[in-house]
Amino acid sequence: MLTDALLLYVHLSAMLGLAVFLTAKTSLTRAGGVDAAVIARLRRLDVWVWASFAAVVASGVALVLWGIKGPQWLLHNPLLWAKIGLLALMAAMSWPSSRRLAVWARSSHAAADWTPPQQQVRQERRWLMAQSHVMVIIPLLATLLSHGFG
Repeated sequence: MLTDALLLYVHLSAMLGLAVFLTAKTSLTRAGGVDAAVIARLRRLDVWVWASFAAVVASGVALVLWGIKGPQWLLHNPLLWAKIGLLALMAAMSWPSSRRLAVWARSSHAAADWTPPQQQVRQERRWLMAQSHVMVIIPLLATLLSHGFG
């Protein structure tokens, strides 16, 4: 029972970390406010976003293997697969953002006064907000799953 509680704690902490780092990226991504220093911070936050994705997946696998419900019940539950699908969607949505930040970083290194086009900044912010909206569904599915639904 304690093992399950600790695994759930780690899993929830990883999801909260993902939410925090996505929120931080979103708050820094504002039209007219992205310069070389902000791009460097966004790149560091992006690394933390990917680390949070990895922590969510690793702790989720641990919950399936060593949690109370076990793989026999969880792997046949459509809510688990819906959570996995939404997390995969979020990761897929993060990939273009990571690539865009890499392009911005190269451009800002090439010219010190370079800033990204405002349209790209607005598009990046909308993309980050879309990820956040996908994420909101995951806790609902987790709650239903933990209460025996599915």
